[in-house]
Parts: sequence; structure tokens; C-alpha cells
Amino acid sequence: MGLGVVPPPEGEKTRLNLELACQNIDLLELMYEKTRGNRTQEEDRLIEQLLFELRMRFVEKKKETLK
Repeated sequence: MGLGVVPPPEGEKTRLNLELACQNIDLLELMYEKTRGNRTQEEDRLIEQLLFELRMRFVEKKKETLK
């Protein structure tokens, strides 16, 4: 949501909030670390893919704001 990728509720404008996006990525990374050894291989792949994709989108959006 903080990256402006998820459409907002009807009538609202899409908002970019990089601070919120960074916080959510950090929380997902924390969950990844805290659940190490308690996940299936499929769950490992899913969370690793999510983290990679979110980080890449964050970097893209950050670059866009600097232009």
C-alpha cells in the first residue's frame, strides 16, 4: 500500500508513502528471521520472493521521487 501499487478505496487518490513501505518491508524481514526453521520450503520461497519484489519496487519508487 505504501508503494502506491494497491488501489485505494473508491473515491480516494493513490498515495505514495515510502516510510510506511519501508516499515512494512522491515516487518516482513523480521517475520522472516523469527520464523527461520519453522517454515516449509514453499513458504521460504514465497517470503524470499516477496521480499525481493518489494525491495525492488521500493528502490524504483525511491528513484522516481528523486527525479
